Parts: sequence; structure tokens; C-alpha cells
Amino acid sequence: MRVALLSFYPSERDIVPGGIRAVVQNLVRAFQSYADLELHVIHCHSDVSEDRLAREGRATVHYLAMPRRRILPNLVTSVGRVVREVRAVDPDLVHAHAAHFAYAGVKAGYPTIYTIHGVLPREVRIYNRTLYDRLRYGLLAYYERRALRGVRQVVAISDHVLREYAPWGTAGWVRVDNPVPPEFFELAERTVEGQVLYVGSIDERKDLLMLLRAMDRLRAEEPAARLVVAGRVNSPAYERRVRDYVAARALGEVIVWRGFLDRPGLMAEYERAAVVALPSLEENAPMAVLEAMAAGKPVVATAVGGVPDIVIEGETGFLVSPGDDEALARRLGQVLADGSLRARLGRRAREVARERFHVERIARQYYELYGRVLANAQKRD
Repeated sequence: MRVALLSFYPSERDIVPGGIRAVVQNLVRAFQSYADLELHVIHCHSDVSEDRLAREGRATVHYLAMPRRRILPNLVTSVGRVVREVRAVDPDLVHAHAAHFAYAGVKAGYPTIYTIHGVLPREVRIYNRTLYDRLRYGLLAYYERRALRGVRQVVAISDHVLREYAPWGTAGWVRVDNPVPPEFFELAERTVEGQVLYVGSIDERKDLLMLLRAMDRLRAEEPAARLVVAGRVNSPAYERRVRDYVAARALGEVIVWRGFLDRPGLMAEYERAAVVALPSLEENAPMAVLEAMAAGKPVVATAVGGVPDIVIEGETGFLVSPGDDEALARRLGQVLADGSLRARLGRRAREVARERFHVERIARQYYELYGRVLANAQKRD
């Protein structure tokens, strides 16, 4: 069975920005054990400087360059390039992990599965300050509407997706969780007392400012509390607001900026974390939460999107309302101050993650889905 995975993909083995790239790389590695599965990953993005082919085990990765121009030509051009590459690969089916890639799969004329990673109607309400964002999300929404009319199967990675897309009619959609690779379940316990970890991009949707306000409140009661920030800057304007707040509140000694980490560096931070915090305004099934749980770490996060489907209140962590920095500070302080609570939450978090998110389980679900979609497509033809 030849499958084309249309997705963003890491350019280097251990440099994984997270999100879709992490999900698909985890799947590609797990799929290596399926001898009858021929994989072609097609990645078209402005982070690729020139076309090239690479090998990831038995999978072939097609890196397609997309020059940095204005967003409309970029997205439109990338769809055309991906369509041509798909036709050259001539797969049995396509598995797309973004709206414009799903549209490309349908346009290329192949049975297409579309996994929805982000709820576009929600994200457009957050990323709307610039003309760039409005054009980008408007075009993505157009591609998604077109794709949903033509794909053979839609995969929801959280119940949040099913709820948000209910007006489209989600009967027959499939629920498949995001995968976490085995090395996260094997991380050692090297907790640094008072260490709070944030893993994610620095932009409006992630609302790092809420977490900084919580740390400002927390330092009076927990002088040892420190926040480690690991992630890349997606919004320079938002980063300036974050930096200005840190300077204005003299939080420099409380915050450790780690920047964008490779996978070994990220796993080391999970080992040292006492608790992982995610203060987002909107999420679907964030890899930072899944990885933290697999690492045996309690999570304190905002109850937005798909997060309440993952974090079990009082069992694997705690949930607070978005924007409520007082509640966030209180829950973080509670976890940091009580070692037995922290251990209990962490053990249960790892158990739940192993039951739901282990990559071998998720890869098997997708493999079986490929077989069903391909069999149904052959019947139709």
C-alpha cells in the first residue's frame, strides 16, 4: 500500500518545532514496522530552500521549496506543487494534515484522508490583527471548505473538533488521538523543585502573558519558583509585549528563556520540570500536554478546546479558565508545594498517556483506517 503523507515535516531529525511536524514524524517512525506500507512524505514550505529527497528509515521525504513571497502566491503555488508531486508518486491514497494539503490531495484525484489539527473557525478569531493573518486564514478556510466536500475520511484528533465541526455534519468521522513516541514514557525523574515548564510558541494564541502574570503572583509564596520557557517566536510583536512585561515587573530572575530546543534538549526539560503549564486561549490536542503526561508530569492548563478531553481535573492535573492568572498561580503553587500530590498526578498522567497516546496504538489505528478507506475506494471504482 503506497501512502502519500501531505504534511509539514522536520527538516532535521531532532529539530522538531512541534505540532503537526511532531505528529507526522512520530507516525512515520512507528510505520517502519509495517512492511507492506510504502510511505512518501511531501513537505512544501518556505523553510525549504531547494527541492530534495531524503530517507527516514524506509520512508521517502519529498522536500519542496516554496519561495518567501506574499502569502497568497505562496499558498496557491504550494497547492499546485503538491498536486504535481502527488501525481508523480501515484499513491494508493493520500493522508493530509493541513487544509490546503487536503485540498491538494482531492484535486490530484486520489482517495484522501484529512486529519484536522487546528480548528480554523476558532483560530481566525485570534490571528486577525494583521492583513497577513486575515488573508492566510481566509484562504485556509476556503481550502478546508473545498476539501471537506471531497475527502473520503475526516479524522478528528479531539472531541473538540467534532463539536466545532458539527454544522458540517460529522457523522462517520473517525476519532484518533495524537501520538507520543516511546522515549517520552521512558524519561527519568530529575525534578528540580519549583520548576514550571512552558513548551510552545510565543504568540497570541498561547497567551504566555497570562502565565507570566501567574508567576508574578506566585513568587511571593514560592520564592523558589522558576519558569522555563521553551519554544520559538511566531509573533515578534507579541514577543515584545512579553519582554516588556518581564522588564516592567522585574521578572528577569524568575524566567529562564531556553528558546527553540531540539528533541534531546526538550526531553531533558521535561525530566527537570515539577509541573507543565499551558495558558492557551485555544488548543486542539496540544503535543506539549501529551508529552508532559507521558513524561509523568502533572499539567496545569486552561480549559479550552480539546484540553479538557485530555487533562483529567484533579487526577492528571488541573484546569483553570482562560485569562484567570490568579487561579493559575493558585494551582501551580498547590502542585509545587505538595510533593505527594505531584507524584500522584504524574503517575496517573503517565498511565492515561500510555493507554491513549502511545504511538504504536495510534499507528495501528491509522494503518487500519488506510485499509478501510482503500477498500471502500476500490469498491466505488
